[in-house]
Amino acid sequence: MERHLNMASLFYKLKKLFFPSSKEDTFSPTVDLAVDKIMLDLSVYDRTKIANMNEKRLRLFHESYGIFIRNEFRIWINTPLQKSCCEISGLPKVNPDQASYIILKELQKKISRRMI
Repeated sequence: MERHLNMASLFYKLKKLFFPSSKEDTFSPTVDLAVDKIMLDLSVYDRTKIANMNEKRLRLFHESYGIFIRNEFRIWINTPLQKSCCEISGLPKVNPDQASYIILKELQKKISRRMI
């Protein structure tokens, strides 16, 4: 039964990501959905590299990949995603650079949990 719920949840998330019903649905409204969308595009090799990065290497990686994240999810106009980043970070407000780093850090955590 639980597996069917997980599959239904996954199907719903994928449907919302790839077949948005309105302009508001075009960009991921939460960090979790943004992470899921990024993970769909990563190879096992890329996931392994990200999971094994220390904080310094992750920050260096963020300098380039953060630009992709900011552009992909239109963070500067995506208020729901900014709010989701604030909830995760505990900060009252985040700028697009901070938001993209929060998403990248959550991506790393999610990949690491799945690899264990």
